[in-house]
Amino acid sequence: MSVYLSVAPPDGFTKWGESEWDRWLREHPWEAAERICSRGDWAIFLFQIRQSAQKAKKLFEPLLDALVNERPLSSQEADDLLMGLEAAREEFSTQAATVMKQHNGNFASAEDLDAMVAAARARIGGEPTLADVWKDVYDQLEKVLEAAQEQKRGIYFGNV
Repeated sequence: MSVYLSVAPPDGFTKWGESEWDRWLREHPWEAAERICSRGDWAIFLFQIRQSAQKAKKLFEPLLDALVNERPLSSQEADDLLMGLEAAREEFSTQAATVMKQHNGNFASAEDLDAMVAAARARIGGEPTLADVWKDVYDQLEKVLEAAQEQKRGIYFGNV
């Protein structure tokens, strides 16, 4: 299973009835969801932010329940998530990828973490930082969050 994100219709769409949805879909082409990563990697990513990125953790914490349970985020929450993501990338860029195992707390298998670090090492041709390990997740998340910010809309999870 994978985690998918897309720009949401305007805030409040979760309360729309059938007629509002019909009108919206007639006027707006459906936006394809972007694959962010596997659900397992998503859980590890969120866990790593909580363990290894203290500034970003404060920005992610109010959104954590929605992120873990794949619930829609309002436009303001999506903006907050983008700020948190930028803070996490900055903090992670100063930490060696090996810190993943130190701050793991038996959350993920050592083999999974080793494979993530090895893939980043192969991709960059040297010793990776945590930011290098999570580069693809950052890139995909930023793509969706920047589109949402540009349109002043939130995001939602799902493969539609």
